[in-house]
Amino acid sequence: MAEEKVYTVPIKKIKKIVPRWKRAPRAVKFVREFVARHTKAEEIIIGTDVNEKIWERGIEKPPSKLRVKVTIEEREVEGDKKVKVAEVHLA
Repeated sequence: MAEEKVYTVPIKKIKKIVPRWKRAPRAVKFVREFVARHTKAEEIIIGTDVNEKIWERGIEKPPSKLRVKVTIEEREVEGDKKVKVAEVHLA
């Protein structure tokens, strides 16, 4: 039973704060934080397609916004404990 949602991540917010040579790595962290905040998931798995889209134009010019499809499911870890996991892919 997996739930899917589509989000638009506003990466433009970090472009004003972060120096040019750190933008793409910070954009990846921002996507992870954004999805965690909106889905309340403990684990976030970012797909390679999202990572490649962010790094497509180099470290200095990540996209301003990114539409992502998030799949949310609960997985069992260590017997009875359930963990909410969110997988992020391009929409």
